[in-house]
Amino acid sequence: MSLAAAGRAAYLGAMAPTAAAETALWRADDLDAELLRARFSDYAYDLHSHDTACLALITRGAIDIRMKDGRRTVRAGELYAIDADELHEGVPADPAGWSQRTIYVDIGRLRARLAEGDDRPLALAGPVIRDPALNRLFLAVHRLSEADARPLARDQGYLDFAAWLLGRHAREPERLAAAGREPAAVRRARAFLDAHRADRVRLDDVAAAAGLPPFRLYRAFVRATGMTPHAYQRQARFREAVRRIRLGEPLAEVAAAAGFADQAHLTRSFFRRMGVTPGAYRDAVL
Repeated sequence: MSLAAAGRAAYLGAMAPTAAAETALWRADDLDAELLRARFSDYAYDLHSHDTACLALITRGAIDIRMKDGRRTVRAGELYAIDADELHEGVPADPAGWSQRTIYVDIGRLRARLAEGDDRPLALAGPVIRDPALNRLFLAVHRLSEADARPLARDQGYLDFAAWLLGRHAREPERLAAAGREPAAVRRARAFLDAHRADRVRLDDVAAAAGLPPFRLYRAFVRATGMTPHAYQRQARFREAVRRIRLGEPLAEVAAAAGFADQAHLTRSFFRRMGVTPGAYRDAVL
């Protein structure tokens, strides 16, 4: 581990689930989306991905977003757009922290609302979008949802936003074709880690399941996924926890079934990826 990475790990390890100065998270069923409004200080997003696209407008301060292809600073008035399953992490660009409004939404379903059932996949032309008109439409949707405005106004605002976003800032997902060329050994390793997300496995175990020597598997896995096998296993636990929370399972049972040591471990891990506790997320989506 590099000195920079070690320092960041120590910083993340010191984070407590009180670092979000202000957060509000809610589910908007009529928009088929989850929305977040938050102000963060002394906080960093750990490496993670979502099962939906993440669209976040920075309204104050700045955040450094790291993805597989590099790092970018996103400042107030800019929107970062990250596709589903795209790994990313974020740290404050300065000690003052940042504020953001976020929409988590399935882009395929968003497209289907505009194109009468056309749910073919699209990729967002991000990760940083600088478009004042899109920002205005985004804020209108967010504020109408937060204020529980009349359904017709919300629907119209959402469609205006979707049409602008997908018409100007989306493209056919070229990388989906490349995903099918992922080495078979990496696919086997991913399947093994998904099946053993709660277990204390060794790299030798993963390599044996993949059919490669450990070091070759390790290098191939990082090259193909952008994360180590251990990080992937942690991500698998998080995604399983999200799935079970949405089903309404008690948090203690979620923690055990997803592979966390206990509910406190779940809370720390969840907060570092979502900016809210599992209980707050459950209250928002159920």
